[in-house]
Amino acid sequence: MRIRRLVGTIALTLVPTCIAGCGDAPRENDDVTQGVHAATVARPPQFVILAFDGSKSLSFWRESRAFAAANALKFTYFISGVYFIPNAAREGYDPPRHAPGTSAIGWGGTIDEITERFEEVKKAAAEGHEIASHANGHFDGSSWSEADWESEFEQFDEILFEGVGLTAPDLGFGPRDVVGFRAPLLAHSPGLFRTLVKRGYTYDTSRTGAANHWPEKIAGIWNFPLAELRIVGSGKATLSMDYNFYVADSGARPNPAGKETYKKQMIDTYTAYFESNYFGNRAPVHIGHHFSKWNGGAYWEAMQAFAQAVCGLPEVTCGTYKDLVEFVDEHEDERSDLQAGNFARMPRPLELTRAADVP
Repeated sequence: MRIRRLVGTIALTLVPTCIAGCGDAPRENDDVTQGVHAATVARPPQFVILAFDGSKSLSFWRESRAFAAANALKFTYFISGVYFIPNAAREGYDPPRHAPGTSAIGWGGTIDEITERFEEVKKAAAEGHEIASHANGHFDGSSWSEADWESEFEQFDEILFEGVGLTAPDLGFGPRDVVGFRAPLLAHSPGLFRTLVKRGYTYDTSRTGAANHWPEKIAGIWNFPLAELRIVGSGKATLSMDYNFYVADSGARPNPAGKETYKKQMIDTYTAYFESNYFGNRAPVHIGHHFSKWNGGAYWEAMQAFAQAVCGLPEVTCGTYKDLVEFVDEHEDERSDLQAGNFARMPRPLELTRAADVP
């Protein structure tokens, strides 16, 4: 069931939430919920960034691209280099602090499979989706040196744009067009950020932060953190990422019987996250998922339902991280006002205002 809500004179269709009485949902102060705040800067758009880590499943490439096309939104794909190396050519990858031919997530399969995967990347980029880096072998880099990271990034470019075990096709973009990174396991070290700067990257998504955090530059790189949330319904801590819900919901073990519960809880949690920011300080909403349909596809279906509910709303941009970089670059000197919400806020619908006041 879907419900109709009013924001001023604008009719919005949102997925139902349990904001009323849900202590797990992000809440605002009274002045925020009433939309009263001194206007210092222009009200920014509400960015909603929908991203994926991984990139192996050919069927998921096709399914996600079709969904985006049908709903006029863009994804950011953080791709893993090893999925573009044939099984037979695994020795061509020499990971930092591991033996050559080692990967924590396997390999790309046959040359035919990899050729098709390259074609999916090319199509996605041509359609306006962003291709970013998730490194190669999915190792914990929390103790890696700058030289280790440099090797990993150098090999990523070689795999993607030259080819290991095959000749890489022309993807329609080059190494300089890959400007974003998410570390495997979110594991980072100081050497990572120095490497990102040297290689011309503009942003990193390997940290976590408050749900209403406005991006800031750290060591010359924009920090776009995943949000620290509480699951509406269970109260468990999570991040705005499907795997973390999977861990919180079922201990990272399949439990398809709980699919509908898990799906609803994710929709409610993401919607509460969105509403808090949309009617609050408009901090970007960061959603990170994988090419995996855990718990019967609960999280992929929840992501789709959430996107369909919010991406067509007024002043909402469901774009790429590159789009967000362009905005924050242009408004960097306004960050403190944006963080404080010093603009005319979107009035919160009456029923949401009352719900937020329920203890």
